[in-house]
Amino acid sequence: MTTNRQWQKTLPEEWTVRQADENGVETEMPLRDHPVLAKYGSKDEAVKALVHAQRMIGKNPEGYVRLPGEADGPEELAAFYAALGRPEAADGYELPEVEVPEGFEVRQDLIEGLRQKAYELGLTPKQVSGLYEWFMPQVMDAHYGLENEAQTLRDSELESLRSIHRGDTPTMLDNALRAAEVIGGDDLLAALDATGAGNRAAVVNAFAKMAPLVLEGGLRGSGKGWGEDLSIERLREMMKDPRFNDPSKKDPSFVKKVNEGFELLYPGEYIPGSRL
Repeated sequence: MTTNRQWQKTLPEEWTVRQADENGVETEMPLRDHPVLAKYGSKDEAVKALVHAQRMIGKNPEGYVRLPGEADGPEELAAFYAALGRPEAADGYELPEVEVPEGFEVRQDLIEGLRQKAYELGLTPKQVSGLYEWFMPQVMDAHYGLENEAQTLRDSELESLRSIHRGDTPTMLDNALRAAEVIGGDDLLAALDATGAGNRAAVVNAFAKMAPLVLEGGLRGSGKGWGEDLSIERLREMMKDPRFNDPSKKDPSFVKKVNEGFELLYPGEYIPGSRL
Protein backbone atom coordinates (compact mmCIF):
# COMPACT_ATOMS: atom_id res chain seq x y z
CA MET A 1 0.00 0.00 0.00
CA THR A 2 1.36 3.41 -0.98
CA THR A 3 1.71 5.84 1.97
CA ASN A 4 1.17 9.60 1.86
CA ARG A 5 4.88 10.18 1.85
CA GLN A 6 5.41 7.71 -0.98
CA TRP A 7 2.91 9.28 -3.42
CA GLN A 8 4.34 12.75 -2.80
CA LYS A 9 7.79 11.42 -3.66
CA THR A 10 6.53 10.44 -7.11
CA LEU A 11 6.20 14.13 -8.00
CA PRO A 12 9.11 15.50 -10.08
CA GLU A 13 11.76 17.12 -7.93
CA GLU A 14 11.96 20.12 -10.26
CA TRP A 15 8.37 21.09 -9.46
CA THR A 16 8.82 23.86 -6.93
CA VAL A 17 6.67 26.42 -5.15
CA ARG A 18 7.40 29.47 -3.05
CA GLN A 19 6.72 29.03 0.64
CA ALA A 20 6.86 31.73 3.36
CA ASP A 21 8.44 30.80 6.67
CA GLU A 22 7.30 31.98 10.12
CA ASN A 23 9.18 35.26 9.59
CA GLY A 24 7.42 35.93 6.29
CA VAL A 25 10.49 35.19 4.19
CA GLU A 26 9.66 33.31 0.97
CA THR A 27 11.89 30.50 -0.32
CA GLU A 28 11.70 27.95 -3.12
CA MET A 29 10.87 24.41 -2.06
CA PRO A 30 10.02 21.19 -3.92
CA LEU A 31 6.27 20.76 -4.36
CA ARG A 32 6.45 17.20 -3.04
CA ASP A 33 7.74 18.54 0.28
CA HIS A 34 4.91 21.05 0.70
CA PRO A 35 3.10 20.30 4.01
CA VAL A 36 -0.38 20.93 2.54
CA LEU A 37 -0.11 17.72 0.50
CA ALA A 38 0.16 15.64 3.64
CA LYS A 39 -3.61 15.81 4.20
CA TYR A 40 -4.36 14.00 0.93
CA GLY A 41 -4.16 10.22 0.92
CA SER A 42 -3.27 9.95 -2.76
CA LYS A 43 -2.42 11.91 -5.87
CA ASP A 44 -6.01 11.47 -7.07
CA GLU A 45 -7.38 13.16 -3.94
CA ALA A 46 -4.98 16.05 -4.38
CA VAL A 47 -5.98 16.49 -8.04
CA LYS A 48 -9.70 16.46 -7.17
CA ALA A 49 -9.12 19.09 -4.50
CA LEU A 50 -7.26 21.24 -7.02
CA VAL A 51 -10.09 20.99 -9.56
CA HIS A 52 -12.65 21.91 -6.90
CA ALA A 53 -10.57 24.89 -5.82
CA GLN A 54 -10.36 26.10 -9.42
CA ARG A 55 -14.15 26.00 -9.70
CA MET A 56 -14.47 28.16 -6.56
CA ILE A 57 -12.20 30.91 -7.87
CA GLY A 58 -14.24 34.12 -8.18
CA LYS A 59 -17.04 32.77 -6.00
CA ASN A 60 -17.81 33.45 -2.35
CA PRO A 61 -17.75 30.26 -0.31
CA GLU A 62 -20.70 29.80 1.99
CA GLY A 63 -20.25 31.85 5.15
CA TYR A 64 -17.77 34.26 3.56
CA VAL A 65 -18.44 37.87 2.50
CA ARG A 66 -16.41 39.71 -0.10
CA LEU A 67 -14.93 42.93 1.21
CA PRO A 68 -15.78 45.84 -1.13
CA GLY A 69 -12.88 47.60 -2.78
CA GLU A 70 -12.34 51.25 -3.63
CA ALA A 71 -13.77 50.70 -7.11
CA ASP A 72 -17.07 49.32 -5.79
CA GLY A 73 -20.11 51.59 -5.72
CA PRO A 74 -22.98 52.14 -3.26
CA GLU A 75 -24.81 49.01 -4.38
CA GLU A 76 -21.86 46.74 -3.62
CA LEU A 77 -21.34 48.47 -0.28
CA ALA A 78 -25.04 48.09 0.59
CA ALA A 79 -24.88 44.40 -0.30
CA PHE A 80 -21.85 44.00 1.95
CA TYR A 81 -23.61 45.69 4.88
CA ALA A 82 -26.72 43.60 4.30
CA ALA A 83 -24.65 40.42 4.32
CA LEU A 84 -23.16 41.45 7.66
CA GLY A 85 -26.65 41.90 9.11
CA ARG A 86 -27.54 45.57 8.71
CA PRO A 87 -31.35 46.02 8.74
CA GLU A 88 -33.17 47.17 5.62
CA ALA A 89 -33.83 50.62 7.11
CA ALA A 90 -32.66 52.75 10.02
CA ASP A 91 -35.85 52.12 11.98
CA GLY A 92 -34.96 48.43 12.00
CA TYR A 93 -32.59 48.98 14.92
CA GLU A 94 -34.32 47.99 18.16
CA LEU A 95 -32.63 49.61 21.13
CA PRO A 96 -32.61 47.84 24.49
CA GLU A 97 -34.39 49.19 27.54
CA VAL A 98 -31.98 51.20 29.66
CA GLU A 99 -33.05 52.17 33.17
CA VAL A 100 -32.96 55.94 33.61
CA PRO A 101 -33.54 57.96 36.79
CA GLU A 102 -36.93 59.56 37.37
CA GLY A 103 -37.14 62.90 35.61
CA PHE A 104 -34.41 62.11 33.10
CA GLU A 105 -35.71 62.40 29.55
CA VAL A 106 -34.02 60.90 26.50
CA ARG A 107 -34.41 63.14 23.46
CA GLN A 108 -36.06 61.21 20.66
CA ASP A 109 -34.35 63.28 17.97
CA LEU A 110 -30.99 62.07 19.27
CA ILE A 111 -32.20 58.46 19.26
CA GLU A 112 -33.32 58.80 15.64
CA GLY A 113 -30.00 60.43 14.81
CA LEU A 114 -28.21 57.44 16.34
CA ARG A 115 -30.22 55.04 14.20
CA GLN A 116 -29.54 57.03 11.03
CA LYS A 117 -25.80 57.23 11.67
CA ALA A 118 -25.63 53.53 12.56
CA TYR A 119 -27.37 52.67 9.29
CA GLU A 120 -25.03 54.95 7.36
CA LEU A 121 -22.01 53.21 8.89
CA GLY A 122 -23.43 49.76 8.21
CA LEU A 123 -23.57 48.66 11.83
CA THR A 124 -25.37 45.51 12.85
CA PRO A 125 -28.25 45.57 15.38
CA LYS A 126 -26.05 43.82 17.93
CA GLN A 127 -23.35 46.47 17.57
CA VAL A 128 -25.84 49.32 17.95
CA SER A 129 -27.44 47.73 21.01
CA GLY A 130 -24.06 47.28 22.63
CA LEU A 131 -23.04 50.87 21.95
CA TYR A 132 -26.37 52.18 23.27
CA GLU A 133 -26.13 50.18 26.49
CA TRP A 134 -22.61 51.51 27.04
CA PHE A 135 -23.27 55.11 25.99
CA MET A 136 -26.46 55.92 27.90
CA PRO A 137 -24.93 55.51 31.39
CA GLN A 138 -22.07 57.76 30.26
CA VAL A 139 -24.57 60.44 29.20
CA MET A 140 -26.44 60.22 32.50
CA ASP A 141 -23.23 60.41 34.52
CA ALA A 142 -22.15 63.49 32.57
CA HIS A 143 -25.59 65.11 32.99
CA TYR A 144 -25.75 64.64 36.73
CA GLY A 145 -22.10 65.56 37.04
CA LEU A 146 -22.86 68.94 35.47
CA GLU A 147 -25.89 69.38 37.73
CA ASN A 148 -23.79 68.64 40.80
CA GLU A 149 -21.14 71.11 39.66
CA ALA A 150 -23.82 73.77 39.16
CA GLN A 151 -25.27 73.12 42.62
CA THR A 152 -21.81 73.29 44.17
CA LEU A 153 -21.25 76.61 42.43
CA ARG A 154 -24.60 77.96 43.66
CA ASP A 155 -23.80 76.95 47.22
CA SER A 156 -20.36 78.51 47.01
CA GLU A 157 -21.67 81.79 45.58
CA LEU A 158 -24.43 81.97 48.20
CA GLU A 159 -21.91 81.38 50.95
CA SER A 160 -19.83 84.20 49.50
CA LEU A 161 -22.84 86.52 49.66
CA ARG A 162 -23.61 85.47 53.23
CA SER A 163 -20.04 86.21 54.29
CA ILE A 164 -20.52 89.80 53.08
CA HIS A 165 -24.15 90.59 53.92
CA ARG A 166 -24.59 88.20 56.85
CA GLY A 167 -28.06 88.68 58.39
CA ASP A 168 -29.12 91.04 55.60
CA THR A 169 -28.61 88.36 52.94
CA PRO A 170 -32.34 87.47 52.52
CA THR A 171 -33.28 91.15 52.09
CA MET A 172 -30.40 91.72 49.68
CA LEU A 173 -31.41 88.69 47.57
CA ASP A 174 -35.00 89.88 47.47
CA ASN A 175 -33.95 93.39 46.41
CA ALA A 176 -31.73 91.96 43.68
CA LEU A 177 -34.59 89.84 42.34
CA ARG A 178 -37.00 92.76 42.36
CA ALA A 179 -34.49 95.01 40.61
CA ALA A 180 -33.82 92.43 37.90
CA GLU A 181 -37.55 91.98 37.32
CA VAL A 182 -38.21 95.71 37.09
CA ILE A 183 -35.30 96.23 34.69
CA GLY A 184 -35.86 93.29 32.35
CA GLY A 185 -39.03 91.51 33.35
CA ASP A 186 -39.56 87.78 32.94
CA ASP A 187 -37.28 87.62 29.90
CA LEU A 188 -34.30 88.80 31.92
CA LEU A 189 -35.10 86.45 34.79
CA ALA A 190 -35.36 83.54 32.35
CA ALA A 191 -32.02 84.47 30.79
CA LEU A 192 -30.34 84.68 34.18
CA ASP A 193 -31.68 81.24 35.06
CA ALA A 194 -30.80 79.64 31.72
CA THR A 195 -27.22 80.91 31.67
CA GLY A 196 -26.59 80.44 35.37
CA ALA A 197 -25.59 84.10 35.67
CA GLY A 198 -28.27 84.62 38.28
CA ASN A 199 -26.35 82.31 40.60
CA ARG A 200 -23.16 84.35 40.52
CA ALA A 201 -22.44 86.54 43.52
CA ALA A 202 -21.11 89.39 41.37
CA VAL A 203 -24.33 89.54 39.34
CA VAL A 204 -26.56 89.38 42.42
CA ASN A 205 -24.55 92.14 44.10
CA ALA A 206 -24.82 94.30 40.99
CA PHE A 207 -28.61 94.05 40.90
CA ALA A 208 -28.79 94.63 44.66
CA LYS A 209 -26.83 97.87 44.22
CA MET A 210 -29.23 98.98 41.47
CA ALA A 211 -32.26 98.20 43.63
CA PRO A 212 -32.38 101.63 45.40
CA LEU A 213 -32.35 103.36 42.02
CA VAL A 214 -35.07 101.34 40.32
CA LEU A 215 -37.24 100.52 43.33
CA GLU A 216 -37.19 103.86 45.15
CA GLY A 217 -36.62 106.34 42.35
CA GLY A 218 -40.22 106.81 41.29
CA LEU A 219 -40.20 104.04 38.69
CA ARG A 220 -42.91 101.43 38.62
CA GLY A 221 -42.09 99.07 41.43
CA SER A 222 -41.58 101.71 44.13
CA GLY A 223 -43.79 101.89 47.20
CA LYS A 224 -44.83 105.49 46.61
CA GLY A 225 -48.52 105.98 47.28
CA TRP A 226 -48.91 102.70 49.13
CA GLY A 227 -49.38 104.49 52.42
CA GLU A 228 -46.43 103.17 54.47
CA ASP A 229 -42.97 101.70 54.04
CA LEU A 230 -43.26 98.92 51.49
CA SER A 231 -41.01 95.86 51.78
CA ILE A 232 -41.30 92.14 51.27
CA GLU A 233 -40.92 91.64 55.01
CA ARG A 234 -43.89 93.93 55.66
CA LEU A 235 -46.01 92.06 53.13
CA ARG A 236 -45.08 88.72 54.65
CA GLU A 237 -46.26 89.96 58.03
CA MET A 238 -49.52 91.20 56.53
CA MET A 239 -50.17 87.83 54.88
CA LYS A 240 -50.13 86.24 58.35
CA ASP A 241 -52.83 88.65 59.52
CA PRO A 242 -56.31 87.05 59.94
CA ARG A 243 -57.69 89.85 57.79
CA PHE A 244 -55.77 88.27 54.90
CA ASN A 245 -55.68 84.52 55.52
CA ASP A 246 -58.73 83.79 57.69
CA PRO A 247 -61.88 83.37 55.54
CA SER A 248 -64.12 84.30 58.47
CA LYS A 249 -62.23 87.52 59.20
CA LYS A 250 -61.02 88.46 55.73
CA ASP A 251 -61.06 92.20 55.02
CA PRO A 252 -61.34 92.95 51.27
CA SER A 253 -59.63 96.33 51.62
CA PHE A 254 -56.76 94.74 53.56
CA VAL A 255 -56.36 91.96 50.97
CA LYS A 256 -56.42 94.55 48.20
CA LYS A 257 -53.65 96.51 49.88
CA VAL A 258 -51.46 93.39 50.14
CA ASN A 259 -52.03 92.58 46.48
CA GLU A 260 -51.24 96.16 45.48
CA GLY A 261 -48.03 95.95 47.48
CA PHE A 262 -46.95 92.83 45.61
CA GLU A 263 -47.82 94.45 42.30
CA LEU A 264 -45.66 97.44 43.19
CA LEU A 265 -42.74 95.26 44.27
CA TYR A 266 -43.11 92.75 41.44
CA PRO A 267 -44.59 94.48 38.39
CA GLY A 268 -46.53 92.22 36.09
CA GLU A 269 -48.67 89.21 36.83
CA TYR A 270 -47.69 88.12 40.32
CA ILE A 271 -49.37 85.65 42.65
CA PRO A 272 -48.79 86.62 46.29
CA GLY A 273 -46.69 84.01 48.01
CA SER A 274 -45.20 82.49 44.85
CA ARG A 275 -41.74 83.87 45.56
CA LEU A 276 -41.81 83.74 49.35
